[in-house]
Formats: sequence, C-alpha cells, structure tokens
Amino acid sequence: MAEACPVRRWAKERPAQPALISQGITLDYRTLDRRLNHLTAQLQAQGMHSGMRLAAPVRASLEGVLLAWACVRLGLIFCPLNPAFPPARQQALATRLNIDGFWSTEASVAGPWHRLQLDFSGEREAADEVWLAPEQPNNLILTSGSSGEPKAVLHRLANHLASARGSASLIPLDHDCGWLLSLPLFHVGGYAILFRVFLAGAALVLDERDRPLKARLETQPITHLSLVPTQLWRLLAEGFHPARTRLRELLLGGAAIPAPLVERLSAMGLTPKVSYGLSEMGSQVCTAAPSRPGLVGHPLPGREVKIEEGEICVRGDTLFLGYDHPAGLDTARDAQGWFHTRDKGSLTAAGELVVEGRLDNLFISGGENIQPETIEQRLVDHPAIAQALVVPVPSEEWGERPACFIDWQGEPMSELELEQWVRAALPGFMVPDDWLPWPDLGGALKPSRQQLKIVAASRHSSAHATQKPGHESGDRPVKP
Repeated sequence: MAEACPVRRWAKERPAQPALISQGITLDYRTLDRRLNHLTAQLQAQGMHSGMRLAAPVRASLEGVLLAWACVRLGLIFCPLNPAFPPARQQALATRLNIDGFWSTEASVAGPWHRLQLDFSGEREAADEVWLAPEQPNNLILTSGSSGEPKAVLHRLANHLASARGSASLIPLDHDCGWLLSLPLFHVGGYAILFRVFLAGAALVLDERDRPLKARLETQPITHLSLVPTQLWRLLAEGFHPARTRLRELLLGGAAIPAPLVERLSAMGLTPKVSYGLSEMGSQVCTAAPSRPGLVGHPLPGREVKIEEGEICVRGDTLFLGYDHPAGLDTARDAQGWFHTRDKGSLTAAGELVVEGRLDNLFISGGENIQPETIEQRLVDHPAIAQALVVPVPSEEWGERPACFIDWQGEPMSELELEQWVRAALPGFMVPDDWLPWPDLGGALKPSRQQLKIVAASRHSSAHATQKPGHESGDRPVKP
C-alpha cells in the first residue's frame, strides 16, 4: 500500500518547521520539499526512474541527504559509498552493484552508467501528493567487511519505515527535537536517522567536523545524539555537561560500554541508552538503559529475537530482503524466516536480550573458550580505561592466548594491576599475556579486529611462561 511522503506532509502542515540545519543554514520543510521536487525532476530528466540504482560517495552532507530522500521519492535504489575509497575502488563497487547512475562532488568515475550532473540549490513547487512505495527495494548498504569482501545489504523502504517507528516507541522524537547526523549515510545507523527525523517532523542537524562537538552541543538545537564510548570520554574530559545543552537522548554503542562512564553521565542527569542492531535489521533491534554488561532490553516493536545454540537469531518487519549478488539475491534466512546473526547471546527470564560478543571472535586457549568481549567489558569497567580490544595471538603451548590493546583515559596502570583487575572477576586463563598501546586509527572510531590481530601477532613475544593458563602456580611474571 502506498504511503504519503512525510516531508511533503510537514511541508503542508508545518511549512516553517526546521527540517535541516547545516553550516549555520536552516532549511524549513517547505524549502526542503521544494528542493526535493527540483532534484527529482533532474534525476528523471537524466534517465533515472523507479527500480534503477544510484551510487554516490557521501558522508553526511546536505547533498547526500537530499539525494538519499530524492531516491526514496522516486523509488530509486540508493547505494551510498564511502568517499574515502579511491576512485578505482568506487568504480569496482559501482560495477559490482550494477548501478545505473553515479553522482559525486569529485570527477565522476567512468563506467556504463549515467554520470549525473545535479543542482542541489534549485527549488520547484509541486501541488500533487507524493506517494511512496514501501514494498520496493530502497537501498544497498555495504557491510564493514571485517572478514573478506563487504556484503551488499538490500532493504525495502518498508524496512526503514518500520525501523524508525519501532525506535520512536522507546526514543521519543517531536517537532522540538534535533538529531545530529553523526554517522555517515553509507552506514545503516546514519541512514536510519533520516527516517526517524522526517517521520516525526523533527530537524536533522548535519555534522560539522571542523567544529568541536562540545561547542556544537552547547550552541545548536541537538536533542538526540549517537556516540561511541571514546567520544563521550573525550567530551567529558573537555568539560561537557548535559545541563548546558538541549540533549534529551544519548545512544551509546559500537564497543563495550564502561560502567564508570554510564555512572558519571547519569550523575549529571542524563542516563544514556545502549542498543543492539545490525545492518541486516535496518539498525536497531533492542534498546535499553544500561543496567548490566551486555543487557540491551526487549526487542523493539516489529522485531523478534530468539537464541539458537547460543546464537542470536532475528526476524521481523525490519529484516532485509537479502544480500545482493551479481548472480541473484541471497535471502539469508532459515526455513522459519530467521536470520542467524553470528552474535552470541542469551535471553533473561523476562525476555530481555543479553549480547555476549561475536561467535566469530571466540577462540580456544588450552581447551578453554575465550570470548574477547568478556575481557573487554571487565577492562573498560575500570575508570582509567577508555577502550580495550582483545585479540588472539599464537602460542605453541596453548594454541592461542589473548593479547589486549588499551586506550587510557586516566593514569596508566601497571601490568600487575591490570592482571589483578581482570583476575578479580574472570578466570585466570582470561588474563591477557600481552598488554599493548592503543593504535593510531587514522580518525576511525571503530578498530578492525583483523588488522589488530596482525599487529599483536607481530609484537607477540615467545618468552611467556608455559604453565597452563589459570593455574595458581602458573602466574605469569609482570613484564617491565
């Protein structure tokens, strides 16, 4: 069944309502609607029509948002690419995705597709209602590709609409709200924000990387924000206080959530929320206030969760169509329609989901299963540690042993103190053999386990005690 475009709705009902805030410029819903009318007319004039695929290297710019929503209106399949990719990589991905049109602020990569020339500043009136087709394919999001080539996740428009409506049941959003687009549009978490904001008639605040986040929060109408823990640690170190902002909701994710961080922010009057989500489910599956490690709450409306042999399985209105391949679509479901996430978890007696880590991250040391995320959570619960990441390194005696990268946000601890902190809550075989400094991520907020596994292996020393991990007589000497 067709659905009215929410941007057109608010353009009629609340035309002066702020819709987009970027670089000191505010577009109201009337202006946003007029710009979309102008843009969709250009796309149609250049041969783009419903069902075609449009690729664009975009982060979270005004042009990217306009182009994404123009695709929603026309029934085009939006394929956002990471603009950090070199042209050859963009060309290869565009070819693999079998696109029909390509737009870029840089020189457009060559290929058998429409090389689109678009004006994003023009406006055009339109009297007719704009109807959306929820059952049509809407976008292709490339997964992070932590192991091998990234997968192309294909969603229907209905998936994103259901995702936004389910999110609103726990994270209210209204006309007085502004959500900072702090994630790129080529990430499902960034793309999902567009639907949450426009369905609610709120404002989308575009990221300004040249301005400190603390200053933006204190001066801009930002009420909703998504961060990874290290960003919040940095904000607090800079003197951030939510009382000096308009923040109502702060979502934390992307890494283990430190208990001291949650406690400190809550003491300031703002309790954050944690989420569990994945690209294949259009972002959020569960969201809750943090109360214990890994607990992410009940499934949001339109989502179902079950545990099968320790693996989290999901299905529902937000579940993607499948993985797009040149040979066809892989729906990636079992016979009952469940998607197997490869995430390890459990359900509480009350039906709340507890996420324990990636099954793919688990390794065996001396016959014992080690889940890196369990060690990471224990470490970040220390107030001096901002981030921790554990990877396996080879061991002739035990097969593999844990090595840990530490990002300090307080006075660094000795190795003995680190070992004692881990051992106080976890078995001895989970105490890492190596303690390594946090690497330079080159601006990235989320490290690659595969890359750090290589780094750790190259630094790993073979001069470790061969006593079986976890035995009292096998305590390893403290390294200088």
